[in-house]
Amino acid sequence: MLQRLIAFAAIVGAVYWYWAGPYQEKTHPGYDAMIKQNDENMAQCIRGASYKLGATGSGKSLAIAEGECAQKYNLYQIDGHWHSHDVARPD
Repeated sequence: MLQRLIAFAAIVGAVYWYWAGPYQEKTHPGYDAMIKQNDENMAQCIRGASYKLGATGSGKSLAIAEGECAQKYNLYQIDGHWHSHDVARPD
């Protein structure tokens, strides 16, 4: 009986730890994590536009591609990082 109680408490503790830590971080990331994800999304989008421009010789310039990528993800750039228009920046 005591072994079952300890096993049950361990399972409940593990579920609570996962829900309070990794799950919440994944569903509600912090602002720094969002900036990192925005930077990665923009780099990938611009890299794709650069590849298209270099591979085919046709396409938009990188400045235009950057603007289109920013519009696609609804981002703006300050201090070298991409911030979302949808999320208020912490001061």
